[in-house]
Amino acid sequence: MGASDWFSASYAEGREKFLAAAAAAGAGVTSFKNSERGPDGGALFTDVAWAGPEDAASVLLTCSGTHGVEGFCGSGAQVATFRSGLARDLPKGTMLVAVHAINPYGFAWVRRVNEDNVDLNRNFVDHAAGHPANAPYDEVHPLLVPADWDGAAKAAADRGIQNYIQSRGLAAFQAALSGGQYDHPDGIFYGGREPTWSNRTLHQVLDRFLRGKRRVAFIDYHTGLGPSGFGEIICTHKPGTPGYHRAKEWFGDVTSPDDGSSASAPIQGFISSAFERELKDCELTAIAIEYGTQPVPEVLEAVRADNWLHLHSDPASELGRKVKAQVRRAFYTETDLWKEQIWARANEVSRKCLTLLGRP
Repeated sequence: MGASDWFSASYAEGREKFLAAAAAAGAGVTSFKNSERGPDGGALFTDVAWAGPEDAASVLLTCSGTHGVEGFCGSGAQVATFRSGLARDLPKGTMLVAVHAINPYGFAWVRRVNEDNVDLNRNFVDHAAGHPANAPYDEVHPLLVPADWDGAAKAAADRGIQNYIQSRGLAAFQAALSGGQYDHPDGIFYGGREPTWSNRTLHQVLDRFLRGKRRVAFIDYHTGLGPSGFGEIICTHKPGTPGYHRAKEWFGDVTSPDDGSSASAPIQGFISSAFERELKDCELTAIAIEYGTQPVPEVLEAVRADNWLHLHSDPASELGRKVKAQVRRAFYTETDLWKEQIWARANEVSRKCLTLLGRP
């Protein structure tokens, strides 16, 4: 069986393959039902599979679908984890927990965001402490959500974006958008004003599987930035912290959005922020693996198009189908080579995590 066999063409197929792979590996499974439905009317779930003793001192936690559509990649890597035998070959005293489709709505509807138009990887701020401002985003927001997608408003907005990029640079435009914003619910990279269903669900997973553990390694699968097929290891700890130094020691070639070495711009509300706040006495090592697909301008345009579509049009229309195909291409490359690259990197990183988690 080749790597491409572990990947799926839809959320429903991905879920079916994940549950079957977990069962074949003898893993336990628990499921959380989302209140929304998929485009086919089907129910949506976040499924959690685990292998190894629940009283293990160390846990490797993997997560797919934080940015819904990016679940095509992460789901395949998680299915491969169980099908390859990795989950049966755990070091003594370690446990594997795989959270499949933490944002099932986005996965099913081929969107980065959840059912509330929230970017889950911006939602894990401390909401009680207030929400950070993003003045650069405020400036470009009107350009991102034009009244039409094929007329004068779109053309004028495109000119405004090009003027912004020419005067300040693509990196500044990317940072203004992807850094996260909390004041425009109809915009992109919106972090929300309260914890989402997915946020609350992940906290339930944390409470059940991570409380009291000595060591936890966290891998979050992402796509859309960097060279095609390359899996950049992004450390989500701040530079200079113990988690950052540990990630550097473990993997060597890790990058950080905060020091400019990553393809990702600095952001707030990482999903791993929940673990940092809640697991104070745990040796936590949190990373994201970011796999490249298309150039940044094309990826950002796909996100913008999808946001416009769900605000102003019908995903089932001819234009809607074109936009969905555009979004899918931006976050998932449907070639055997790309899928093999995804699994090779995921396998390498997962095995290294398990080895280091299992040390005395």
